[in-house]
Amino acid sequence: MFTKLKVVLVTGAVLVAGVVGVAAAQGPGAGKLDRAARKAKLLEKFDANKNGVLDPAEKQAMFDERASKMFAKLDTNKDGALSLEEFKAGKKMMGRQGRGGKFRGGPGGGGPGQP
Repeated sequence: MFTKLKVVLVTGAVLVAGVVGVAAAQGPGAGKLDRAARKAKLLEKFDANKNGVLDPAEKQAMFDERASKMFAKLDTNKDGALSLEEFKAGKKMMGRQGRGGKFRGGPGGGGPGQP
């Protein structure tokens, strides 16, 4: 019995050490560098007055560009309107891109009072 316990403890220690080693190899703040690079890229593109901050008009320009790109992607027949089929296909596509297949507020979508 004690031998099995020792094996479990040693295995657990090795796994923890491996995870710690991987995290240490990436260096402190590795995720922050990625975020900082993305922020710098957005500022370069949308900060029209080059003050280092996106003001409301610049944020709106960023939103408008992103919305236009998404609409163009969803409007598969390029008629300038989204059909129900195109909308449903877009909803499925967004689910595969990290949204867990759910939109907030929809059935099982994690809206208020839902998991």
